[in-house]
Amino acid sequence: MFDREWMKRWQDAVNNNGPMSWIGKHFTADMLLGFGDKHFVVSFVKGKIADFSDEIGPESCYQLAVKGPAASWEKFCQPVPPPMYNDIWAMGHPLHGRVTLEGDQMVMWQNMRAFTWALDRMREI
Repeated sequence: MFDREWMKRWQDAVNNNGPMSWIGKHFTADMLLGFGDKHFVVSFVKGKIADFSDEIGPESCYQLAVKGPAASWEKFCQPVPPPMYNDIWAMGHPLHGRVTLEGDQMVMWQNMRAFTWALDRMREI
């Protein structure tokens, strides 16, 4: 799980999702998603995933990083996640610390609906 093939399937799920065309029409940002020791920079352009890369280096640019243990993301991706894994807010709660947010959180808040909608597409894979 969380390899390039999985990311391609997620990209297809996001890009072929009808509501993303209007929910995400202003969502343009580069974000790093960390699934345990696997990291991807995901480029959203107008709510679509234009590109993603697992070649992370000092020259990699992104506005926000969302990182957590792979086991936590696996629970999040279940069709019906267990309590406290059902959304990014529950997983990021300080008492649980399953995910961390690093960087410009305004990008997330300005695009919250589109970002959480895109993350929810992970459950379709």
